[in-house]
Amino acid sequence: MKIKRHIKKYIIILAAFIVAGITGCDVFHDDLDQCDLFLEFRYDYNMVNEDWFADQVEEVKVYVFDAEGKYLQTFIEKGNPLKNTDYRMLIPYRLKGCTAVVWAGKTDKFYQLPTMDTGDPINKLTLKYEPENNISNNHLDALWHSGPLLMFSSENISNTENVSLVRNTNDITIGITRGNNPVDASKYDIQLITANNFYDYKNNVGESSKNIIYHPCSVEEEDSKTALQTRLHTLRFIKDADMTFSITEKASGKTIDIGGKTTINLIDYLLMSKPEMMGEQEYLDRRYEWDINIRIGDKEENGYIALSITINNWTYWFQPTDM
Repeated sequence: MKIKRHIKKYIIILAAFIVAGITGCDVFHDDLDQCDLFLEFRYDYNMVNEDWFADQVEEVKVYVFDAEGKYLQTFIEKGNPLKNTDYRMLIPYRLKGCTAVVWAGKTDKFYQLPTMDTGDPINKLTLKYEPENNISNNHLDALWHSGPLLMFSSENISNTENVSLVRNTNDITIGITRGNNPVDASKYDIQLITANNFYDYKNNVGESSKNIIYHPCSVEEEDSKTALQTRLHTLRFIKDADMTFSITEKASGKTIDIGGKTTINLIDYLLMSKPEMMGEQEYLDRRYEWDINIRIGDKEENGYIALSITINNWTYWFQPTDM
């Protein structure tokens, strides 16, 4: 009878732990395999809602902070392990309830992350891109962010925490046509100016952001066409930011008139191609490949005028045309 009473007592205690969300690991602080915790990464925040993590992400850095936002340690994984679609990052059980901030992609070549020491505040974790003279014509390495994420809160009773990544880089392909004839884009100075080189741990553009002048990083022939296109690689687009875009013919020094102006805020036109049911910032974050074509014509007083701009198969006409 005593044995039955003890068994019943332990069952009641165990049930109370389960109801309270307390596991044996919480009670005994075990380091057993069954107490292991894992982070599972996903990059499905794109236009097709498909997980491209294994295909695109080559490196992951997970910065861990305690409940007071003090730095504890960093976990890094790179290369082949990330190509496994079943990959999960092992996190020690003692870090349950801590906060994680993730930067993913190759960060060593173009981007600057601080050296974090034990006890450093979470707001020290910033990412910067500082090209020489604030002029960028680099083919930037793809970059992703996630966080801050509370790991394994009391609501999460599993041993796996999902980490959803947001892409912070854009690939822009620009083509110019005159009438129906492609134009060699290398004969034009194309530039995009915006302040997006500094990010805090929440992936917000910081007050220290400077204007970066983005120029094409490569010129390539598009498939079998004779048209030469040009490509720009930029950091994250922010919906309320100014993003000055202009095209100038190198030989004459004349800037193409786009909508009656020599410069436009390209963000305004990118958002015109947004699906109706999608939020503005969500669209700018989900889409990272932008195909832009400018159709130009002659101005009466010499130079060129933009007749239309096409962005990912959506077209806005500045001038009527019979073409």
